[in-house]
Amino acid sequence: MAMRVARRKAEEQSWAIARWQMLAAGITLSRINRLVAAGWLYIQLPGVYSWGRPTLDEKGEHIAALLFTGTGSALTGLTGLWWEGLLPFRPAAIHIDAPGRSRSRPGLVIRHPSSITRHEHRGLPVVDLATALLVASEELDHNGLRNALARADFEDLLSLSSLQVSCAKGLKGSKALRAAMDSHLPQLARCVNDFERDFVLLCEAHELPIPDPNVRMGRYVPDMLWRERKVIVELDGKGAHTSAAQKRSDATKQEWLEARGYTVIRFTWGQVYLRRRFVAATVRAALAQPRKSS
Repeated sequence: MAMRVARRKAEEQSWAIARWQMLAAGITLSRINRLVAAGWLYIQLPGVYSWGRPTLDEKGEHIAALLFTGTGSALTGLTGLWWEGLLPFRPAAIHIDAPGRSRSRPGLVIRHPSSITRHEHRGLPVVDLATALLVASEELDHNGLRNALARADFEDLLSLSSLQVSCAKGLKGSKALRAAMDSHLPQLARCVNDFERDFVLLCEAHELPIPDPNVRMGRYVPDMLWRERKVIVELDGKGAHTSAAQKRSDATKQEWLEARGYTVIRFTWGQVYLRRRFVAATVRAALAQPRKSS
């Protein structure tokens, strides 16, 4: 009976389980040790195990960290942003705000703020957005913060007024977050990769009108669109758009767009990163041309 209860609890937690949960289910400490020796339990963190498997999936790893840090803890900083889909990469370490005195260890960064405001997202507790952004500002650069703000805005999670209140408190990270808010660029949220984001930032750096990324037009989704000027930029990333099939598809797409009065410009990865002035000048010239009639 005790084993069934514990197994059910582990399954609910993506196969992570704490020692105290097994004791509460009726499994004795000596039996826990025997289960470890027999390969039924695998130690993940002090007092935290995986049930029936040596490794855990992403959710299980984060649940194990939350079990280690204790009741009332929550994902914070980079990890909180990533878990809510506001960061394009998984952080190297798990970042947690927790009560108590648990210490950071390799792969696990623990803070102990005086209070923790939490909400649940995809089954795990996460700190409020303002706290996550303030904590993450210690590791994200200016454009990284702007991208997180843009994603939060796109997902309708962003309240600039509440962030301004948090920044007014003078907390660590407030200056960096305020600077990101002052140069908020919502279009970053519609970019699907770093190449597209860097192109948008190139436009900003060269004081070009900011395009709208990935806006559907009939059967196609151009990479960058200036609708009023009827200009489109297509970005050819490394290794893409090189096969015969890809080239035919690109040509068909371009023909369809040009038939509707759009000027279509293509830039390669090398041009965007190594010939930035050329790219900016080409876009500027296209935008300055009289608008075509469709």
